Amino acid sequence: MTRRPPHRPLALDASHWRNDGQAKVRYSSRTDALVAADERSKESGTQLGVYQCAFCSGWHMGRRSGRSGRADD
Repeated sequence: MTRRPPHRPLALDASHWRNDGQAKVRYSSRTDALVAADERSKESGTQLGVYQCAFCSGWHMGRRSGRSGRADD
């Protein structure tokens, strides 16, 4: 039997969740998120940005959008 990822309510802010349905890693400060994003960017070659989450008030990282420099994911 294949397990499905847990259902998440549609009302939650999508910027708090990864594409696989899991919650993103929450960083308690912008500095912590920037350090993690820089390390991950160097490993993956993908530019990552950080943003403060409206859902949990923590900081998350995501791919940079071409529009504003704000993280897209």
